[in-house]
Amino acid sequence: MNDDEKMDAQLAAWFAAPERAPDEAFVARMERVLAAERALAAARASAWRRFRGEAAAAIAIVAAFALLWRLAPDGLTLEQLPLGPAAAAVLVLFLWFGVELRPAATGR
Repeated sequence: MNDDEKMDAQLAAWFAAPERAPDEAFVARMERVLAAERALAAARASAWRRFRGEAAAAIAIVAAFALLWRLAPDGLTLEQLPLGPAAAAVLVLFLWFGVELRPAATGR
């Protein structure tokens, strides 16, 4: 073995990765990261599901207002329109907000 080969072997020995046991702390940290990612994905799916439900309810309320508006007789001025149905619709809207927002306030 010449000097160059000896030097190459010595350099390879110096820069070789040392043999070591698996890093248990790193594995535990990565398992916690994966568990957090799974929990975040579940929370995100739940939030989107709730959003779709709220959007459908809001669309239904807007459609009800539009239907009530079209059912009103033609030729009435704004002062002549009855306020009872509009007040009832607003009351239903506020009740819906109260029922929908209360679980959000309590964390459910």
